[in-house]
Amino acid sequence: MTRSEWSEGLTLSDRAYGVRHRVRRFRWELATGGRPLVRWFPRSWFTDPLAMVDICSPWEVAWTTRHMATSHRGVGAIVELGPWLGDITIGMLRGLDRNPAGRTATIDTYDLFIFEDIEQRVAGMPLEGRMHDGESFLNLYLDRLGSDASRVTPHVGDVLEQSWPDERRIEFLFNDVAKTWEIWNHLKSTFYRSLDPGATVVEQDWAHACTPWLHLWHHRHRDHFEVLGQVPNAGSVAFRLVSPLPPTAFAPDQLDDYDTPEVAAAFDWAATLVDPSRKPNVRAAYVQLYTLHGDLDRASRLCVGELAASRIDSELVTIALPVLAERLATASDRTDEPQPS
Repeated sequence: MTRSEWSEGLTLSDRAYGVRHRVRRFRWELATGGRPLVRWFPRSWFTDPLAMVDICSPWEVAWTTRHMATSHRGVGAIVELGPWLGDITIGMLRGLDRNPAGRTATIDTYDLFIFEDIEQRVAGMPLEGRMHDGESFLNLYLDRLGSDASRVTPHVGDVLEQSWPDERRIEFLFNDVAKTWEIWNHLKSTFYRSLDPGATVVEQDWAHACTPWLHLWHHRHRDHFEVLGQVPNAGSVAFRLVSPLPPTAFAPDQLDDYDTPEVAAAFDWAATLVDPSRKPNVRAAYVQLYTLHGDLDRASRLCVGELAASRIDSELVTIALPVLAERLATASDRTDEPQPS
């Protein structure tokens, strides 16, 4: 599929679908942290019909454009894990073009390049019926890159089957594929192993409930990173490696490798790196960690506790949940007491 194939027959009205919403959103987000990035904001976001189905925020595009234009040193590779339809890739290319150290740089991207839930994403939109689950979008991705496509090497397939040459060091890593602990362990042993001090890592799923392994690992190795901060109006958090990671950082791990106090400390710390509106997403990852691990009792108690500590103006939260949380905690304490033999 190419740009012409999916866009054939779209009327001017179709192409303008959602523009008013995008303009309103831009104005609101500009006032809530976006001003430092406005110079780098992708203007195409207002008119591109695909902007309504893209996964990443345009502010993440702006952030990566600025980073490549002002901070890329040209001393290592640029890797994007999970480029989807290419907005971040395009943003990086635009930034590199403004940086003398980046004008000959290339980008390696990794994705299945297969639509999975696109039919649900475009339902009710002018694009409905034009894209189908199971179809490849590689040609569309390359087409969107335009004349810069020759500077990008897409690696097609399951990232678990991909490798990276250890001798090729990575200067910039944008990670949006660590959707399972298995994938995360593989990424550490391949791509993260090739990071040197000075390298930048963007964890796109930081303020997301379904990737709790990110928070555990980064907390354990936090002394090796400088936190560059959250991308405004987005859930991504960027880090700069400041000292070499130990070999143990690249070894496979699992929940049993983290004791309960360390897990709690990790999510307390992780939540401090994002704005108040996204802190609940990080706290949700705390609950999700135990849910995915199968410890539903602990997950339930954590969930109730998090809800009870929230400030939602509802009697469910202000009255019922605090009492339930207290009684669950008391019941847990009794269960943890040594039983008479």
